[in-house]
Formats: sequence, structure tokens, C-alpha cells
Amino acid sequence: MRACRSFILPITLIMLVWVLTACGQMAPPDKLVEGRPFPAVVLTGFDGERQALDDYRGRFVILNIWATWCPPCRAELPSLDRLNNALDPEKFVVIGLSVDSDRDIAWEFYRDRGVQFTSFIDPDGKISKDILGIRVYPDTFLISPQGKLIRRIVGERVWDDPAMIDALNKAYAGDTALLEKI
Repeated sequence: MRACRSFILPITLIMLVWVLTACGQMAPPDKLVEGRPFPAVVLTGFDGERQALDDYRGRFVILNIWATWCPPCRAELPSLDRLNNALDPEKFVVIGLSVDSDRDIAWEFYRDRGVQFTSFIDPDGKISKDILGIRVYPDTFLISPQGKLIRRIVGERVWDDPAMIDALNKAYAGDTALLEKI
């Protein structure tokens, strides 16, 4: 019996660490289907202004859902900002959607790190959880200029990697094959 107890504690601790560090590791259940229209959502800016995602039609949208309390989310934001600067703004838009419940904390995080890409907040989870079915962060949606979901990417990525930029430019032109490798 003692051997069993001494075995249970380490296993329990390992499982707890795994669960706590998995915010970007487990695939969520998909409510969305690649190749189908992305839901028509209206996003709320930090200033309270609302904007429909459909307003970005004609441009390729990189929609990143993140939170300040998620280490992989915080780690990838600078590369998303560099990606935003590397892409043609006539063809692409990088959008961040914070799920933080405190608007001020999220805004301060953006400001302190000099993040420049378009940013919104979803403090009650109505978009991220209720519409998009997100359970883990970060979660990024690649949406075609026609408004169709091209790819859902769960977990941290290096967004300004030259191979990523090449894949996104080719996807804008209609060739999404390279996106399967990211």
C-alpha cells in the first residue's frame, strides 16, 4: 500500500504540471470547418467601438485569440507584430482578440510592449468560447479574403519566420498547400 501511495503523488504532480502548461498544446473541438465561411462576428475595440470582421473582406485575416495570463500567447505577440509589419497592408490584416476579463490589463500589456496591430477584446468570451469554441490559447484563424476559414492553428508559432510569410503570401494568391506544414 505504501508503494502505491508513493507512486500516486509523483504521477499526480506530473499530470498537474502537464495540464497547467498545456494552454497551447491540446487541440480544441472544432465548431468551424476549413473551407466554409467564418462566422460573422462583431469585435469590440479597447475604446468600446465595434467593428464587424466582415469589414476586412478583401484582405487575408490572421485572427489571433490570446490572453495575458497565457505564457505562449505572450511569447508569440511580438512575432505577430513583426508579421503585421512584414505583410502588405492592402492584402493582409493581423488582428488580436484578447480574452482577458480586465480591459485595462490587456490594453496595458499591448501598450507596454509596443504592439501595433489591430486589437480587440472579448472579456465575456461570447465570441471566443460561444461562437468559435475555443478552449485553449493561443488559437489563430487564417481567413481568406472571401471570408472562408482556411486554417486553424492551435498553439504558439513564430509568425514572422520567412517560411510563414511565404506561406501566407502564397495563400493570399490561392495556394494554401504550404499552410498545411505550419
